Amino acid sequence: MGEFSPLKAIINPPGLQSVMPGETLELHAVVMNQGDRSAIIDVYLDEAFQIFSRSPAAPQERVALAAGQSTEVSFQVEIPIDMHPGTYDYNLVIDAPEHYPQDTPIQYPRQIKILLKEQTIVREFDPNFSLEPTSNPIRPLDLKLDRPLQITISVDNRSRRVDSFRLTCPDLEAEWFTLQYPQTGVEGMGLLAQGNRLELNPATVGQIILMLHPPVDALAGSYALTLRLQSENSPDLVLLDVVYLQIPTVHRLDVSLITLLGRVSRSPGRYELNLANLGNTPRQVDLSAKTRTEDELCSYQFNSIPVKLLPSKSTLVELTVTPNKWWRRPLFGAGLPIEFQVDLRDREDLPLVQPTLPALLIWQSRPWWQFLSLLLIVLGLLGGLGFVAWKILHPLSVKISKFELKNAKIDEGDRGLLSWQIDNIDRDRKVTLVTIGAVTEKRPYTIVELTTSTNNSEPLCQIYKPSLLSCENFPTEARAPGEYKFELQVLDRSDKVVETKSTEALTIVPKPEPELIGFTSTPPNKLKYAQGELILVNWAVQYLQKLTAFQVIAKAEDGSTIFDLTLPIDKSIQDRTCTQVKEKQQIICSNFPIKISQAGKYELQIKPISKTPPKAKPQNQTTAPVPPLKIQVLPKQLKIVEFAINGTSEPSRIVKEGDVLTITWKVEGDEKMNVELVPGGTVPQAGTQAIPSIPSISQITLTATDTYGGKAIKTFFLKVEPVVVPTPNQIPNTTPNITPSPIPNRTQTPNPNLKENAPQLTHPSNKNNRIPNPNLKTSPDPIQGSKEFKDF
Repeated sequence: MGEFSPLKAIINPPGLQSVMPGETLELHAVVMNQGDRSAIIDVYLDEAFQIFSRSPAAPQERVALAAGQSTEVSFQVEIPIDMHPGTYDYNLVIDAPEHYPQDTPIQYPRQIKILLKEQTIVREFDPNFSLEPTSNPIRPLDLKLDRPLQITISVDNRSRRVDSFRLTCPDLEAEWFTLQYPQTGVEGMGLLAQGNRLELNPATVGQIILMLHPPVDALAGSYALTLRLQSENSPDLVLLDVVYLQIPTVHRLDVSLITLLGRVSRSPGRYELNLANLGNTPRQVDLSAKTRTEDELCSYQFNSIPVKLLPSKSTLVELTVTPNKWWRRPLFGAGLPIEFQVDLRDREDLPLVQPTLPALLIWQSRPWWQFLSLLLIVLGLLGGLGFVAWKILHPLSVKISKFELKNAKIDEGDRGLLSWQIDNIDRDRKVTLVTIGAVTEKRPYTIVELTTSTNNSEPLCQIYKPSLLSCENFPTEARAPGEYKFELQVLDRSDKVVETKSTEALTIVPKPEPELIGFTSTPPNKLKYAQGELILVNWAVQYLQKLTAFQVIAKAEDGSTIFDLTLPIDKSIQDRTCTQVKEKQQIICSNFPIKISQAGKYELQIKPISKTPPKAKPQNQTTAPVPPLKIQVLPKQLKIVEFAINGTSEPSRIVKEGDVLTITWKVEGDEKMNVELVPGGTVPQAGTQAIPSIPSISQITLTATDTYGGKAIKTFFLKVEPVVVPTPNQIPNTTPNITPSPIPNRTQTPNPNLKENAPQLTHPSNKNNRIPNPNLKTSPDPIQGSKEFKDF
């Protein structure tokens, strides 16, 4: 492309763009046609940008511009939420292949910096920093173990104050890196230094050098390192960037073979392999050895196969070589050289510098005294032949040479194993095994007959020549707990016992009976419950071999059984309340609910149920029995929740004689309660009753009692005002047309139809001076009432 370009683009923003994962990236470009002809121009982002758009086609726009014209092209791309942080390179391309084929395409290099999600959004005057060189997961930086990698961190103090900056590497150990801050006096304008930080004046840029030098045993692979720049003026500002590194793989495994014992006569040869992993990847190597000839004369054994080595680690592997064909050993001379080799194979097929190691073993010739031994062997064989001939002519009698128990004491359910050997037995003999069970009873338990007519009469017995019957691990029929004895008998052709032998007693120990080792409530030590409240209990049982179920029993104070519940040990119980601890042979049940609706004192018991309930106390009982749980179900509190007269619950009332009193009440508590209303008698727990008010009733009392001694009382105090009956002297003579009513008899009872609130008659001349009636009894002042009312 020449110096003058007919097409040009002005990009906004011009430099590095920073964006968070999940945000939208916007890019604007003003495209200008500076040439002498109209052109159709393609503006697009190259293939490197596809990693952001996750689309097979790169973002592209096509415009048509006449000579001297310009237009703006915009791109908006949503960054994936799972995009890895880093700095990514791409190109903005302007291409006009039809009209400017010689001058296009034109590429404008661009960079996008994907920020970490934890990073603070950088504002206009916030400090910022950038890395050189840049990296991302697709283009990591190669880090060699033999030389350090330098990364330059450019810090831009865009604020209006002097600021101090420190760089930290939280993902790296101290031996991996070195930070170099500018030295005092040589930094340039606006830079200050104190050795462990970078101080910058406003609107200045400084640099920090990060030297990466990992240790030699660093593993190969990809690394993502987080760098954080800390500002002294803005400590809460989180400025982060990520450096992606790639440590190349180095495969180097050094192997050497050392001969410890190479000339042998009786003992095997001994060799030692020294393996050292000088690379930076773990190695796993298989070892094998073989003779370098057609005949395999030796057996080889390594003490450690396969060999696993981490980087910068070494190990020693011992190899023993044993000659195994004795007849190939030379009778005399310098010995037999045996060449062999050790083969190494990497399990991941990684390269090996030396996959085969040759070695040599010298098998020395036999010593002279072995010839004398050979002569003695020949003489022994001749003597043995003579002895066999004599045995044939003089057969030996049958003899039980061994008859024993494998274990004299076993657990219930196991079977005792017997082993025996019988010498000098012929084909026509019979062998009988008698089992006598329960020594105190002296009765036959079972009889097993064996015949020696064929070798396959009993799979556990074999007949060896000459005339040797051997039986190993023969199971007996004794299974029940107790003591047993076994007697082995050899019979002749007429079923006469010619040889017999007995064993010691076999003791079959019964399995321990399940034992309750704990019984508590939830919460612990809670022994009192409200009526209707759930009772949660916990228990633990050990020795589970015979456990089949739990029996939950609740007894009242008089000894009567409230309920008796059996819980089988099945999957439903274990999934709901119980957990089995196999290591301790225990089962633990927690928060099992029990509901007792009736108040009183009770005793809760948990009994483990065994497959074979013992007749006496279990032999495994080593601790004191767990006592039952004694609880008390408290009755509901007796309470008068409602007691009112004519809709009011005031404790004292003033009523008129003859009024109707409507009494309502409600009592809560135990169902078996007695409620009395005075006056009124026995009434239900809740109800309504109407009574007339008479002077003799000065109080109304509601009393409730239950069977547990509880009592609740409420009382209304009444003052009944009698009805005032006017006399004839009290009737004013103002209406001449009205015939006066006859004067009532003083002994006459008051008129019940007279209203309580009838006005009192007064003298016409003085309304405040009442005419007293000596025969009319006036009621006391309600405020100055009777003594008992005042006391109340």
